Amino acid sequence: MNSSLRKVSFLIITIIVLPVVVFSLFEIGNLRQNEKIIQDIYRNQLNAILYSINQYSDDVISSLAVRIENSSSEINSPAKTDLSATIKELPSVKGLLQFDNKQKLISSVPESCCDTIVLREITRMIEQNKKIITQLKTYLQGGYRKIQPVVNPSGNLQWIIFITHVRNKELTNLLIIDPVKFISQVLDPKIQEIAKGKFDIAAYRAGDELPFYTSNKKFKAAKIDEREAFWLLINYRMGIGLKEITIADLTSGRLKRNLIIVGIMDLILLFGAWLIFRNIRKQVELSQLKSDFVSNVSHEIRTPLSLITIYIETLEMGRVRDEKKVKEYYSVILNETSRLSGIVNRILSFSQIESKKRKYSFAQSDLNEIVENASMSYGYTLENRGFKYIFQPEQNLLPFKADKEAVTDAIVNIVDNAMKYSIEIKEIIVRTGKSEKHVFVEVEDKGIGISEKHQKYIFDKFYRVTEMNLANKVKGSGLGLAIVKHILDAHDGRITVKSKPGQGSIFRLSFPVN
Repeated sequence: MNSSLRKVSFLIITIIVLPVVVFSLFEIGNLRQNEKIIQDIYRNQLNAILYSINQYSDDVISSLAVRIENSSSEINSPAKTDLSATIKELPSVKGLLQFDNKQKLISSVPESCCDTIVLREITRMIEQNKKIITQLKTYLQGGYRKIQPVVNPSGNLQWIIFITHVRNKELTNLLIIDPVKFISQVLDPKIQEIAKGKFDIAAYRAGDELPFYTSNKKFKAAKIDEREAFWLLINYRMGIGLKEITIADLTSGRLKRNLIIVGIMDLILLFGAWLIFRNIRKQVELSQLKSDFVSNVSHEIRTPLSLITIYIETLEMGRVRDEKKVKEYYSVILNETSRLSGIVNRILSFSQIESKKRKYSFAQSDLNEIVENASMSYGYTLENRGFKYIFQPEQNLLPFKADKEAVTDAIVNIVDNAMKYSIEIKEIIVRTGKSEKHVFVEVEDKGIGISEKHQKYIFDKFYRVTEMNLANKVKGSGLGLAIVKHILDAHDGRITVKSKPGQGSIFRLSFPVN
């Protein structure tokens, strides 16, 4: 793992840190660039403002499309009435036509917006743009509604196509918009907000030098050179220019400002490189943990399978004739089968947790009863391994809401963990109790304990304590405590641990009673 991290560190330094340093030195040496470079930068900034206006116009029509879809979906009210009210929200909208998959007109709002001649042209246009309509449907099926303008050969009104999904049907919608009103009435507030007295923004018809709209009525908009096309309005363009200032005026204080910007960018990029390294390091560690997990689980599964195979083959060949011995063999097979089942169940439970598919059924429960039922799951194993088991129930515990099966799993996992790490003194004490607003169950062992530096990680998935070569001495998957933590979180409870190396551990599972 250390070798991998060294390679990653070298790559990050080579790909990110070194270029950042070179870039910074280059920028500092070229802060006094000529006016043309400054002008190019400023032109890009102006284009970004024009882009935001285009984005806003797209958002306005997209929002209207959503409201049209919602209005069309209303079953208990007249659809045309709803659609009429919806499109009137935008004063520049002249009408809306809706077609089914066979290009048959099913709705026209208002009805007067579509005479026979216009309908024929629209139908022809839809037929010619089948490929575009198919693409729009594909976008919608992917969760994204795209708005597409199309050419209107017969006039100045703009046609915009989008798809809506109404009552399990895909409708082709044709929105008819007056471009001049759309710009001067709908976009004007946004343009004024962007301009803020610093810019002059104008709108032009294609081929015209003089604008039909300007954000500042006194401005000579003909001198604007920076122009971009409207996304949704074919043959219409908008331009932007700086108000009452020259580009040369912007160079004042540029040296100091650029030094600050370069410094901030360096910090951001270096911080980003550090974040990348930290995340990659975590992924490398997680990958190593997963690899260890596969190895450990394979070993854990192989051991009981080998024992089961050996004992079954022995019994099958009839080599054991003593009834007590046969019974003992069956007992071992049953024990190893239960162990194997526990391993598989733990993996399946963790898989459900990871995929967020584990469901809980909460009901009023008695904690003492749950602990007693859980003891049936690990009682034989405790006895077989020579453990002394003590249960100290608190009387008159308040009932609490819990998924009995999940809480049982949590207790069994804690006890199983206690057995694994109790090497010399084989004694486990399980006690229940209550505090002001909680009931709890504690599992105490006399095992090897957990150092403080490991305690904050033991509830992470795949994590296993590696001190004193424990990872090799004590086999496990590293999932048990992660599963317990998830179960406690689902119950709004908490799990705590008190432990010192050589002095055993006490795990407490607390559940709210209110």
